[in-house]
Amino acid sequence: GTISATHAQDASVSPDERAKIERVLEEYLLNNPEIIAIAIRELQRRQTLAQMLPGIQMYRNYLENSEHDAVLGNPDGDVTLVEFFDYRCGFCRRHYQDVKRLVAEDGNIKWVLKHFPVLDREGQPPISHKAAMAAIASDKQGKFKAFHEAMMTGAGAITEDYIMASANAVGLDMKQFKDDLVNKANEKLITNAISVGQEIGFTGTPGYVIGNDAVLGAEGYGRLKEAVLRARAEKTE
Repeated sequence: GTISATHAQDASVSPDERAKIERVLEEYLLNNPEIIAIAIRELQRRQTLAQMLPGIQMYRNYLENSEHDAVLGNPDGDVTLVEFFDYRCGFCRRHYQDVKRLVAEDGNIKWVLKHFPVLDREGQPPISHKAAMAAIASDKQGKFKAFHEAMMTGAGAITEDYIMASANAVGLDMKQFKDDLVNKANEKLITNAISVGQEIGFTGTPGYVIGNDAVLGAEGYGRLKEAVLRARAEKTE
């Protein structure tokens, strides 16, 4: 069976050749230690993914095609990038430029935004939650993109005043906006996103699902682009 075949292959490499190969490998790794870092990162990615993939596959339709989510980029894109985020998360706000650049350069990515306001703390005003509710309200008025941009690129901290100022600045009907801020159905969209995100395995923000890949945290433009290209290649296989 396979065992004797393996032994036959072993026998075809003489001890001298084996020693040479090992020396070459050792020298190569010592001269290029970053390869080991890349391998460890890939191992961690695969381990994380093994835990998260069942949830991603189970909720695929909810992740990529829910009619209630705001969509940026190309709504008919061949790859969907789903982002779980919190407006008060500094990493989300810094990473926003990387994601935006990737989506703009690629032109074929559907960018789905899932509200994951997990930074509110017991006994403090629920600002993250309020910001998410405000974004859903702005989406109802067709102004999500402008509101999201204002929230993601503003210099100051996200406060209640900042949320209201942003809503005003993008020209929302403020009466409608205030009604939507306390709308129970909108509330449900957020609790659903939080429970699905947590069930898949996201604990903090930002978190991304791209095809069969998950990115935990602000890992940068390169890591996201790699995931998009992988997802696209898997589609055409």
